[in-house]
Amino acid sequence: MRQPCSIVALAVAGLLMGVALPAFAAKRVTVKQLDELLIAAHGKPDGRVAEQLSGLVLTERASSARLSLWEKDFPGRRTRDTLIALADVSAFLDLPAAEIRDRSVPNPDEQRRIVSVTAEYVIKALPRLPNFLATRETAYFEDSPSEQSFNPFYMLNRVGLTEYQPLHVVGRSSVAVTYRDGREVVDAETQKGHKPDTHSDWLTTIGEFGPILAIVVGDAIHSTVTWGHWEQGATGPQAVLRYAVPQEKSHYKVVSSCLEGIGQQFPAYHGEIAVNPADGNILRLTIVADMNPTCRIAMANIVVEYGAVAIGGQPYICPVKSVSVSEMPAFDASNYAPAVPLPLKTRLNDVLFMDYHLFRAEFRILTGNSGEQPETNP
Repeated sequence: MRQPCSIVALAVAGLLMGVALPAFAAKRVTVKQLDELLIAAHGKPDGRVAEQLSGLVLTERASSARLSLWEKDFPGRRTRDTLIALADVSAFLDLPAAEIRDRSVPNPDEQRRIVSVTAEYVIKALPRLPNFLATRETAYFEDSPSEQSFNPFYMLNRVGLTEYQPLHVVGRSSVAVTYRDGREVVDAETQKGHKPDTHSDWLTTIGEFGPILAIVVGDAIHSTVTWGHWEQGATGPQAVLRYAVPQEKSHYKVVSSCLEGIGQQFPAYHGEIAVNPADGNILRLTIVADMNPTCRIAMANIVVEYGAVAIGGQPYICPVKSVSVSEMPAFDASNYAPAVPLPLKTRLNDVLFMDYHLFRAEFRILTGNSGEQPETNP
């Protein structure tokens, strides 16, 4: 059994769940229709293809494997970023019907076995994780709702009214993360591309290598777990389990800005767990929190995909990608009448985890006659 490298999804200052359609009239397309559009767009300039895609919304989930193919076909930065945003927003939808395996529903005993091996995988494998280093690469996206379009009669003479922009990249960062003795530490000195008080500060996940698997699986087992369906994964069939955790049984902590101030809560939440039915390896995890309606940040989603990585020559199941999507009022509510419904701004983090390797120190002891200076290598 491969061992997991777990992810903690504590939401801070804006990691909230739920994806709504943009305020403008987006064109809804299936994955197949987007494939056909991209085939017709081959050879066109990068900017023109990106513009064609910017008004689309997928009605089905575009898998990471399919996104990789799109990125290879369209390496231009603008088209690539637009495709990433499209796929990430769709990450919480069902796959196209053709990618859902047509297999019979397991009998109750087999369903219980799958849940049991999943719990056993989490309990036995987590303590065996080695100390390691990894790199977390993040692209920050946000859209810009139009202030004038939602309230055209308000402050008509005001300058600087915003115009709608679909999801677009507003920043990137690269961070070295150390997992040591069960705790995650972000090396601030290695962080690239992050500037305080920028858009990237609105949506932050912490504790990516903590016990989120134990939290979610533990809460789910003591709450409600039901059979979902079969999916075709990269390495074979995946059993998709659905779970729902009520607030009184939740150990999932979310920190967010609410009307009464910054506070933490343990909300009810639900989602899916995709596992290898043979050994219980968790390959995909989604979390949708039912946030307190008094919170300024309305909704959010997080999904984590796991894959095989080598650490010190040994195979582990670790996060390879995560997506977090948040929504909050686009404008300061104090500037508008209470009855005016404010549009929501969407912020999205696309995160890749890579460059896993063992964390260890190497020392060389030199004699006083060597003439060399001692050195320490991490």
